[in-house]
Amino acid sequence: MSPTLKRIIGVLAAIFILSIAYYGNYLPLNKSQTFIKTLQGLSSAHSLKEFEDMLSVPLAIPSPIGQEELVRNSANIAMNLVQQNNDPKTIGEIINFLEKYYQPIIDYGRGMSFEQNLYVLGTINEIAFVKTHQIDFLRAADKYFRKGLELGPQRPQFLYGMFDVYRTEGNVDASKQIAAQILSQWPDDARTQQGLEQFLNYVASSTAAKTKVKK
Repeated sequence: MSPTLKRIIGVLAAIFILSIAYYGNYLPLNKSQTFIKTLQGLSSAHSLKEFEDMLSVPLAIPSPIGQEELVRNSANIAMNLVQQNNDPKTIGEIINFLEKYYQPIIDYGRGMSFEQNLYVLGTINEIAFVKTHQIDFLRAADKYFRKGLELGPQRPQFLYGMFDVYRTEGNVDASKQIAAQILSQWPDDARTQQGLEQFLNYVASSTAAKTKVKK
């Protein structure tokens, strides 16, 4: 092998090693460290915009790994904010901010934590609906839970999620069907049995009241 070829190979090997160090170590480390610093300073945010601006910094740092984990951690923060807030406009802004970063992950459509991501999005939208009574949030929860069931038909998170959605919609047949599936997998689940009975009693009493009014 000629000395020139050896030098070329040596340079290429050095570049390769530096690239691995940069993309595999430095970028993920920098991203995670910035996120930790951001979390420590979030309590000083005086507005939702300031909160979003601060959280956007680590989420915007390029890295071949780590983005999905940071987005999911951000979702937990957003969920707490939604739970503590009653203003529909603020809740909508929080959801929009979160889904902006989650969209590429959902579009990718796979990964070891993909079903967990669907559950997080379904749950936060369900909470948002309970807080605001805005139907778009319930539809979004339905979308994410339903997609989760397609990927994992026996996953309890999505079964219970859809059970909540169907009861909220007043869908008697679907509520019975999914409750039957839950109870077939967990026969001792008294909470689901009780939830179904309460829902059916509510529907029956509401129907009876409406019939009485018409008469």
